[in-house]
Amino acid sequence: MNAKKVILGQFFTRNDIWLRPHIEKFILDSCCKVAYDPFAGNGDLLKVAEKLKLGIKGLDIDSTLGWDYNDSLISIPRVENGIIITNPPYISNYSAARKKVFSSIKHYFDTSFYDDIYLIALDRMLEAQEYVVAIIPETFINSSYKYKNRLYSITILEENPFTDTDTPVVVACFDGKIKSLEKVKVYKNDEFVGNLQFINNKRLEPTHIIPMNFNDKNGWLGLRAIDLTDPHNQIYFDYKDNIDYDWDNGIKVSSRLYSLINIQIEDKYKNDLIKEANNILKELRKNTQDIILSPFKGNMKDGRRRRRLDFKTARAILENAYQSLNVGDNYEKQLGLF
Repeated sequence: MNAKKVILGQFFTRNDIWLRPHIEKFILDSCCKVAYDPFAGNGDLLKVAEKLKLGIKGLDIDSTLGWDYNDSLISIPRVENGIIITNPPYISNYSAARKKVFSSIKHYFDTSFYDDIYLIALDRMLEAQEYVVAIIPETFINSSYKYKNRLYSITILEENPFTDTDTPVVVACFDGKIKSLEKVKVYKNDEFVGNLQFINNKRLEPTHIIPMNFNDKNGWLGLRAIDLTDPHNQIYFDYKDNIDYDWDNGIKVSSRLYSLINIQIEDKYKNDLIKEANNILKELRKNTQDIILSPFKGNMKDGRRRRRLDFKTARAILENAYQSLNVGDNYEKQLGLF
């Protein structure tokens, strides 16, 4: 990938797999006449919009692409009767620093509390137009973005619409109308999953009812926190010796994909704790169609998106599993919990 694409956060959309039937209906039901892309790039999204009989208007900061020049991370001019249809740039401040390009985009972050360019772009778009269709990272679902109450729907795309990145993405449709999250529809590809509040309500919060340490080389419980490409090798808890991983050399304080967990629990309860934790995880995934878990780059061989289990949720799962064991007050007093 060339330096300009990295600095500008450019990932060009090459096909129309993002235009699911319910998204096309949203665009047409808006009754807008102009498809407006303030991050037009190669114009791929506008070409799709032309097939819907919409007029088109594009802007871009890259003057070599042939559009009117505009830095749309600073401001976006309003277009009468326009619906923004775009794939904004995305690069986090952390990623930009790691790739040594942060100095080129630092000024955008100076006046923002966001940690990714695409969130800044969303603000500018919603300031300009009521109707917005944006292809953005799937991490948006788990973000605390303040204008989610203007959403109409979120659609997870498991098929990659890009040729130059495998970043998991969603299509976020905004209609500008403030509403409860129960009114925000969530789709996976073409399938309606539920509403955004339903997904949020399924989140598990830890209570720290039992001591446990993650990434502890003295831990007895192993966690593979990511799905592998084989659908039979998904996220799970087990004794460390039952998980094929180099625990001695692989576990660091910063590890996120595998972890050794040290839980102070008697040996006779360990098998049941592992079984119950995996059952809770399985039900959580089933009830939310995996949406509650963080997306991970690439899909499994059956086409489903790979997922990662964050340690906060993993802790909550283990706490719930522990509580279901009914180990008794004596043991809890021994641990100093009560």
